[in-house]
Amino acid sequence: MPAITVGQQNLVFGLTTETIGLVQSFSETRNVEKNEVRNASGDVVGIGYYNPTTAYSLSVAITGANTSLTVGGSFATLANATTVGTCRIDSIALNKTNTGFVTIDISATGYPNVS
Repeated sequence: MPAITVGQQNLVFGLTTETIGLVQSFSETRNVEKNEVRNASGDVVGIGYYNPTTAYSLSVAITGANTSLTVGGSFATLANATTVGTCRIDSIALNKTNTGFVTIDISATGYPNVS
């Protein structure tokens, strides 16, 4: 059953369904490198921003084998992501417990300038 929200209009509740399993949490952090130019007094007089990337982190309750996920592999799409580009998996952690469901935690990096 979808959540019923009361109050502020246009609030977004929950996640978009991903193809890899039941996503329990998702975060997206946009990054950019910078280079500063300083004058003789050490004051910043120019800034260059370059190499944008996006760091993704998600936790997924496994609903199948998910053997296609490998470190260094790629995601064809991430439904919850708001940025685009090539997305490569940096790490995968498999979590098991005797009182819960099997989950995997995935860290990935998105490269908007790589196709």
